[in-house]
Amino acid sequence: MIIIIPAIISIIPYTIASQAQQQWVVDQVARDVRFAFTDSKYIVGAWHWFAFPLSAFIYTVMQLKLTVNTAKQKKHDPKVIRWIYMFTAVCGSIFLGMIAVNLTVLGNLNDTYAILHSSKLVLSLCLCLLFLSGLFFINPAFLYGFVQANKLVPNETPKRKRKSLEEFESIRVNMYDNTLVVRVENYINRTEAFRKTGFTISELASALEVPNHKLSDLFNNHYQLNFNTYINNLRIEYVKGRLESGEWRQFTLEAIAQDAGFSSRNTFFLAFKKVMDTTPSNYLAMLKQASVA
Repeated sequence: MIIIIPAIISIIPYTIASQAQQQWVVDQVARDVRFAFTDSKYIVGAWHWFAFPLSAFIYTVMQLKLTVNTAKQKKHDPKVIRWIYMFTAVCGSIFLGMIAVNLTVLGNLNDTYAILHSSKLVLSLCLCLLFLSGLFFINPAFLYGFVQANKLVPNETPKRKRKSLEEFESIRVNMYDNTLVVRVENYINRTEAFRKTGFTISELASALEVPNHKLSDLFNNHYQLNFNTYINNLRIEYVKGRLESGEWRQFTLEAIAQDAGFSSRNTFFLAFKKVMDTTPSNYLAMLKQASVA
């Protein structure tokens, strides 16, 4: 923060300038990039370029030191430690690359455009960012947070071996905020939100004021179902209840399914067959036979 605060203060003149003044500054830079290095009150000093990458690199070094100390304690899942090492290395490369680009530009102002658009250094930065995005795509749990392994995987001792990764994962799945589970189930059951056609996880997240990714993680790992399957299962239970109460005498299967929130006949039949292992028609036939008997 010591590095960043002056950087924030330095952009205030441009930030509070009128739209016309801001546009004038942009036009000047577009016309001649060297204007970005003048003494104009709207232009930040060259040191400003280094505020973010330098503070970020210092943070990365501290993170590396913390990771090394944590790894020595052997209380965390080795897979997590390896991932953090890789993440830290990529971030460090990106921040060092940004500093290098800034130094290169300052030393070659006349070639700024070429440096920023076609230099190998900038290409390397882009590849690092792409690689970092790939890491998060493969392991989204690391982006949204994960249960600390030292609470789940005990230290190895002669009498007690470390839990396998499978055991660790099975325990992690159940370690969710029970309050959130109760809030989700109470809201859905109280409002029968599942009966709304096209009901999405975003709508649920908005109603509960919870981030989308947190709900997604809850359904995928706690319930072991994706959101749509979870909602369709509730709809099937709703349909079963109405059929078993005898409402099939007044309404068609399609009408009941539509009232349950299914968007189409085909979606309803597929979901019903998946849950009940029989078609809605066969299930209704069994109910009719049972009522006659």
